Amino acid sequence: MSDFNLLNNRNIIDIFIGDTVLIKREEKELRFPYLSGPKLCSLCTQFGYPQEYEMEGSNLSRWKYMQNLLGFLDEKNKIPALLSYLFEFSRFESTLKFLNNTTQIKHYYEQIVNNAIAAINASLIFGQKELIFINKQFVITNVGESSLIETPKIKKITLSYVRDLPERIKTDLETHNYDSVVTKSRTLIEEVLIFIIEDHSKHCFNFNGDLPSLYKQCKQLLGMSQNSDWDKRINELLSGLEKIINAISSMRNSNSDAHGAGQKRINIKEREAILIKNASITFSEYVLSIYLSKAEEK
Repeated sequence: MSDFNLLNNRNIIDIFIGDTVLIKREEKELRFPYLSGPKLCSLCTQFGYPQEYEMEGSNLSRWKYMQNLLGFLDEKNKIPALLSYLFEFSRFESTLKFLNNTTQIKHYYEQIVNNAIAAINASLIFGQKELIFINKQFVITNVGESSLIETPKIKKITLSYVRDLPERIKTDLETHNYDSVVTKSRTLIEEVLIFIIEDHSKHCFNFNGDLPSLYKQCKQLLGMSQNSDWDKRINELLSGLEKIINAISSMRNSNSDAHGAGQKRINIKEREAILIKNASITFSEYVLSIYLSKAEEK
């Protein structure tokens, strides 16, 4: 039994299943997305603990499904994966869809998350434990010791780091969290492009989220713009890279972090998630190889 088993109490479970109000905004009460009985059974099944909801039968209380799932996952040391899913930005679309601009959406999402963690830690304080989010993962540590956890920083993006993406998304694929695969694949591309720009300019780069624009800047820096003097096949290859960027940038699905009105949403299946992963690795490896090659020539 791990420290994560401390999360298996009713007050914390009520936060996870959407029963606890975390923010009151005028007439709105903001909380985690509401998990109905059928949704909880689907969530249990998604994480390897098959449950069926009988529409006209006898079912468990909603909080009990979550309690059983937490107990099951604690034995497998997979509660952090569940937490990553529950706190995923994309899940809050229905909760925050009444807001009409990106700044407000991100502000209230962050406030909901912060208030949720604060409420969870209020329940953990008597055991001198606290839940923190560090190094892109959830950790339960002794109160006051979060500053002792070393945060590794990637000083230099390498080909090895690019090729490690499958390992970083292994748990996401196992738990069918394909939206996270998309997010991490896109993040890899962003990291590579930003590294190239920053390493070249020796200054921090302020990225505004516009991936095609970021690639355009990097492409100009690397001299990768299509040229009529080049072999047609080379130009087609560069055009293909552009399509990869545009496709991943515009990817919209029920688990994405996009809230633009009118965007068509699609459900990402495993095969598409793997395709996006592979495309991101191929793109990142190619662009980084060009940069490293040019750097060696200097």
